Amino acid sequence: MSKDALTRAGKRTKAMTVRVPLDYYRVLMLSPRADEHQIEQAYRERLDPKPGERSWLLGFSPQAVEARAQLIQEAASVLLNPEARQNYDEHLTPADPTLTVEEPLLPGVLCLYCEVGEYQAALDLAQQMLEQGHPARSDAILARAIARLELGREAWQQGSYEEAARSLQAGLAELEEYQAFPQLQAELRLDLGKLRPYRILQLLSLETSAPAQIGKEALADPVLARQQGLALLKAMLDERGGIEGSGQDGSGLSTEDFLRFIQRVRRHLTLQEQQELFEREAERPSLVAAYLAVQVLLAAGYLEKRPALVRRARGYLARLAQRQDVHLEQAICSLLLGQTEEALDHLRSSQETEALQFIEEHSAGSPDHLPGLCRFTERWFQEEVFPEFRGLETAQATLQAYFDNPQVQAYLDEMPSRESSPAGTLSPPSFHPAPHLPAMVGGPRLTEQTQESPRPPAPFPRGGTAPPPEPPRMSDLPAYRRGEGPAKPPFEEGIPHAHEWGSQEVERYRRSRLGSRRGRGERPAIPLGIGLAGVVGVGILSLLVIWQMLRSLFTPPAPPLEQPQVQLEQPPVAIDASGQPEPTPEPELTGPLAEWRGVRQVRVIANEGINIRQQPSLTGAIVGAAPRQALLRVVEVQAGEGQVPVWLRVEREGAPGGWVAAQSGSTRLVERL
Repeated sequence: MSKDALTRAGKRTKAMTVRVPLDYYRVLMLSPRADEHQIEQAYRERLDPKPGERSWLLGFSPQAVEARAQLIQEAASVLLNPEARQNYDEHLTPADPTLTVEEPLLPGVLCLYCEVGEYQAALDLAQQMLEQGHPARSDAILARAIARLELGREAWQQGSYEEAARSLQAGLAELEEYQAFPQLQAELRLDLGKLRPYRILQLLSLETSAPAQIGKEALADPVLARQQGLALLKAMLDERGGIEGSGQDGSGLSTEDFLRFIQRVRRHLTLQEQQELFEREAERPSLVAAYLAVQVLLAAGYLEKRPALVRRARGYLARLAQRQDVHLEQAICSLLLGQTEEALDHLRSSQETEALQFIEEHSAGSPDHLPGLCRFTERWFQEEVFPEFRGLETAQATLQAYFDNPQVQAYLDEMPSRESSPAGTLSPPSFHPAPHLPAMVGGPRLTEQTQESPRPPAPFPRGGTAPPPEPPRMSDLPAYRRGEGPAKPPFEEGIPHAHEWGSQEVERYRRSRLGSRRGRGERPAIPLGIGLAGVVGVGILSLLVIWQMLRSLFTPPAPPLEQPQVQLEQPPVAIDASGQPEPTPEPELTGPLAEWRGVRQVRVIANEGINIRQQPSLTGAIVGAAPRQALLRVVEVQAGEGQVPVWLRVEREGAPGGWVAAQSGSTRLVERL
């Protein structure tokens, strides 16, 4: 040991000392088998790090940085002295190493803990220093916040999203209490915002009938966990300003990505939860939420035999009909309310060619298309609506059971056969009152026509003007990929006005899963019987258009919406449809990693061989060793830190695999083949 080190050791005996879980090899980030050359090289690199490796030291006090350097010098002085090193190794317990340091050097220990990745040890020591009133309070606060940030990210990586959230929230609350380190506060908030979609999907995917477990955590009350997931989702919607909103919620999701996220979330929500959520959102107003509320109300009314909910759905459809072709949904509504003539009128106005073709094919031998509409309605609920609700994936319901219900029959008998349209909506085509749907759903109607010989229904009109082009469809929610980020739609022409967003997105939701209705046919021809009424209607419509043109001349245009600038950084893991983490592809290699890009096999060139560790860390457990000239197959490359900038995960025949250091400082331990 050097004279300076002995002098410092003699002075420390007079000061208060503390035993910490650390050893000299970990201080220098070396293996106990390191030779003298490696120790000298590590000492120089650790004592004077490069500018890029020094950024993590920013924020610590000069006294903490000096204490760190003093501990590094002391470790090198002992390990470079053969006699002192032999004596030290004899008393070292690798499984439970301890180091005795002076109390003034504890801030330096905090620096070392954060540097070598011992975040739990840093958290424990910082908490102890704050409780005992250590003078280096600022260093303890900083180290504790860094530890909570990194422990939260580790839990995030392992799929324990709630544990990650608690760690990040605790770190943020502690910094806000002391009003310290605003940049670190911003980093904690950023991670919490990006973590929230993961938490929502995982909390809402829990089963309420059995004790739930999230990652490594066990939840005592999964019902409360689901309520928390719903609360997070509602808060997210409020911050964005609704489903189509462009407000900043911290998630980094664009409007398109958030719509896909909602489409995935709703499969984890029950019928009651969706009804409460989407009827609330439809009042913002939101056209997407209004269409989702239609599906909820129709499903609830059909399953629970409650025609009053079907009437509420018809009110939402009347609002949507002013912007979208929802005649098919309106036909289903009218059918469930027993207004069959109105249902057939809506079919004649629909442009859903594939659905109309299905209805026509299943109405063969009937005087009208009512049997096909009944068959289509049952299939629509079974294949397109029920799978979008938690617990209804295997639900079974028929129109026969719906109309046989006494409460349904009583409600339909008391309901007027013709109701006025809601205020502010377009009136549906005129029709004559029709009898309610007969008991035998799917057969010919028991009307006067049944006395005649059956004749096939007239096909749906195929002529008329061409329909407007179909808006783009919505794809599945992209998985979070490390190094890529979610797919972002190109906003080359800026964001359209709010009514244009809603119209497009309602159409996307309607067509995203309804495979039988993807096509759009031509507009049906107008029957000759209402030709005169059509001419009069065109004249009235022309007057309305002229009035709108004159009004626009004297009304200043509304300012266009600004395009939201959302920069989405990549979360650590990806989520699949069940809310669980899924494997992510290998990240793009940069910096020191670029030298090892595409490596598939390496040869050990270190004289004494290399250790194979369970984790990519010098503190990880050693699971084996590879001698010099051994050939190893590389399956993964990962960035390291400090003395080991690159780790390789290797496999070999007949022996356990693990992680090896590609180099120690500037000394190569393996060579690529």
